Amino acid sequence: MKGDIERARADLARSEKSWKAAEVNLSLQNAQHKREMTELQRELSAFRSRPNFEQALAELEERNSEMEELLRNKCAEIEENDDRALEYVFGFPNLAH
Repeated sequence: MKGDIERARADLARSEKSWKAAEVNLSLQNAQHKREMTELQRELSAFRSRPNFEQALAELEERNSEMEELLRNKCAEIEENDDRALEYVFGFPNLAH
């Protein structure tokens, strides 16, 4: 019976040692996990703070198209005014068109 008690104590000591090692490993893994999550949160915040370049490009392209249309309209208006001025000055329609 003494031998059984000694073996049980030795098994208990090994189990406690294994348990403490597992507890230390878990603490280390938990700390590593927290560091990684903090870094991911930082990266996510940085990513979210960047402008949406695709949306900005689409808006600029749309604005560019609008400006081109305005320019075409203004050119047409200027040509019409030129034609009227030539008709007024020379008394005949502009034959260049």
